[in-house]
Amino acid sequence: MKCSTPLFLMLVVLSTLLAITASNYMFIWMMMELNMLTFTPLICSQKSSTAIEISIKYLIPQSFASSLFMLAICMTSFLPNHNMLTTPALLMKLGSAPFHAWFPTIMQSINLSAGFILMTWQKIIPLYLISIPQLSNAPIILISIAMTALWGSIAGLNQTNIMLMLAFSSITHLAWLISATLFSVKVMFLYFTLYSLTLGTIFSLLKNKNLVSHKMLMHNGLSTYHLMILSFNFLSLAGMPPFAMFSGKLLVICLMKNMLMILITMMIGAAISLYFYTVFSLTSILNLLGSTNTENKKEYFNVICVLTLVLQLSALPLILFFS
Repeated sequence: MKCSTPLFLMLVVLSTLLAITASNYMFIWMMMELNMLTFTPLICSQKSSTAIEISIKYLIPQSFASSLFMLAICMTSFLPNHNMLTTPALLMKLGSAPFHAWFPTIMQSINLSAGFILMTWQKIIPLYLISIPQLSNAPIILISIAMTALWGSIAGLNQTNIMLMLAFSSITHLAWLISATLFSVKVMFLYFTLYSLTLGTIFSLLKNKNLVSHKMLMHNGLSTYHLMILSFNFLSLAGMPPFAMFSGKLLVICLMKNMLMILITMMIGAAISLYFYTVFSLTSILNLLGSTNTENKKEYFNVICVLTLVLQLSALPLILFFS
């Protein structure tokens, strides 16, 4: 990466923090623009025609969404229902269905570090704005939640590219994040934290071993420890109990108990995601067990210790929330 990367990364973080602590919509819009412009160099940190193409694909929908948001803010005095414009703009920035087409395309070719930031940190400002009732239109958001939950999970089926699978999974998780945002910012923050930590572990292993496909994972020679940790985090990402992400989803379910149809749609999407993540993880584990050697067997104790720790910590979010 270029030497200027730390500067751009610092500006991405700073612009987000300034946006979520501001009360003036115009200033928030300026910080969104700064955030977008400083994140773009992180995408094209490697000089290539592909990187430039990806950055353009990122800039076009983001710029359109920013323009739409700006237009809505300027028309606040003339258009009482200006949230009819701000809501689609924010959903497009998030990559939520039906404004999601740009997201998988970028994730398929982006570098791992920028991909992790795009799937986590870059969602903070739009989610914060959605939590403001004056800027969000509930009917549009609920329709988007249902579409996002189903489309992300269905599109993730039969994916062999790990980045694409994570991209569609991110779209599914976005439905849960937006749902939590509508009812409780506290629960949204908890869910977002659990999601970011789980995804961070996965991306760290993928970057360390330079893995982008299931085939590479099978033949990369990962140790038992690394493969089991990767599989456990995939299962947690799928929301399988008793892993950590299950606690987050359970809290969202408790919040949405009065919106049965939307909740059922989200749970169907979660079940489909659980299916393809379970198949992915079991295939990896069984392949490992089929080629177990003496060196791998020595690592089983470490695996058991880590699994125990994960299972113990998975209940921590619920304890903290209800205490």
